[in-house]
Amino acid sequence: MADTVELLNASAQCPCWSCGAMIGGADSYCRNCGKGQGARVPWQYKHWGVIVITLFGLGPFSLFFLWRSPVISRTAKFVYTALIMALTFWVLGSLRQLWLLYQAALSGAGILGS
Repeated sequence: MADTVELLNASAQCPCWSCGAMIGGADSYCRNCGKGQGARVPWQYKHWGVIVITLFGLGPFSLFFLWRSPVISRTAKFVYTALIMALTFWVLGSLRQLWLLYQAALSGAGILGS
């Protein structure tokens, strides 16, 4: 009985998350585009990958990987998007404050000449 269920799951066709081509249920990689399926999805499309890319690399550009991820649920994508945008605005605000502080220090020292 278990062999029959495994055979049915293996013969079931499902679309590739990347290119949309139909692949077998037991396939680990798409035969059309070569992208990993199921547990073989690249690291940047997993929860921890999106977090690492956001914090240590791309910032708001990690939203591209987030929304293309077949692993992360739609609700989690909305939550991650809100958190990434809030973090981006906080970083930009901090950089603006640093820039204003830098300009004030230069003008206070008479370097700007105004």
